[in-house]
Amino acid sequence: MTMQPVTLEQALDIAEDRAFAQSRPSFPPVTDTIVWIKQVDWADVRNRCRSGVNNVGLVLAVTGEKIHDLGAWLAEV
Repeated sequence: MTMQPVTLEQALDIAEDRAFAQSRPSFPPVTDTIVWIKQVDWADVRNRCRSGVNNVGLVLAVTGEKIHDLGAWLAEV
């Protein structure tokens, strides 16, 4: 098998592709993910989830009350 000569432009393209592949790995390193997870403020996440669940409960309670009022009104009609 003989190698064909490479032009300067082809060599630059190959070098550019290799540099891009080295600077942009396909998956982030596992250690970066672990560090990111450790930096999460879990108390803030817990408080946001709690307030979200409270909002859902409030919406359900108001909707249930309105449906009950509608049912009571329809029963009297």
